[in-house]
Amino acid sequence: MNDSNINTVAILTRHGQHAGLLIKALQSGKHVFVEKPLAVTAEQLDSVSQALIVNSQKLITVGFNRRFAPLARRLQEFLVARSEPLYMHYRVNAGYIPLNHWTHDPVQGVGGLLAKAVTSWIYWRASPGPRRFRSPPLPCRIMAGLTKDNVSMTFTFPDGSIGVVDYLANGDKSFPKERLEVFCGGRIAVLDDFRTLEMLHAGRRSVRKQAQDKGWKDEWIAFTNAIRTGGQPPIPYEQLIGVTKATFAAMQALHEGQKIDIV
Repeated sequence: MNDSNINTVAILTRHGQHAGLLIKALQSGKHVFVEKPLAVTAEQLDSVSQALIVNSQKLITVGFNRRFAPLARRLQEFLVARSEPLYMHYRVNAGYIPLNHWTHDPVQGVGGLLAKAVTSWIYWRASPGPRRFRSPPLPCRIMAGLTKDNVSMTFTFPDGSIGVVDYLANGDKSFPKERLEVFCGGRIAVLDDFRTLEMLHAGRRSVRKQAQDKGWKDEWIAFTNAIRTGGQPPIPYEQLIGVTKATFAAMQALHEGQKIDIV
């Protein structure tokens, strides 16, 4: 933090430390990459928002890498001219995390769902962000413990788009982890584990295949280019804040069992 030869820091600690270290880094005059989540409480998020205003000359980004994946970018191009609402279904075969793991700690980790921030892709694809959210949990008893890492989340957006995220820890890790299906305006796109993208329109089918790439490298390229050129942050700050609020809403809906308006 005090080394003038270092202009950028990466925060890769346990989740509960992210916000405090981010604020300290900004106050030390650094650009900051922080792995998800950006914050684990509303109070932390408010403090981060204020720090971004006061230190606006510095750039930050959060590890929402999937939007930078080459196949995700191609999917975005396929749907860019849409004039109708989207229907998006994102299934995550997250795998079980033992209940004594630090990610379940209420201070250090606050759960796998918040850590993954899988709402980021849905938020990006249907921006502006969702306004209402519901999240019925699927109780699952594993190894004599009850976990809320099995949940189906439904987001509704101002333009009428609907996003459904199924985040599941009760499956088998040998099965592919992520699958996204998007329907809109006579088009269908299916992104399978960031290895295959299938696109259908007007009776024509196109398939792209590649080695799995979830966008980590391209995320860092975008961030370093923005720092070097003085450009805009690779992910707009309102989306960083909005995704975090949406994830908080998911956790609140899980606890309260009711629909939540995202404000």
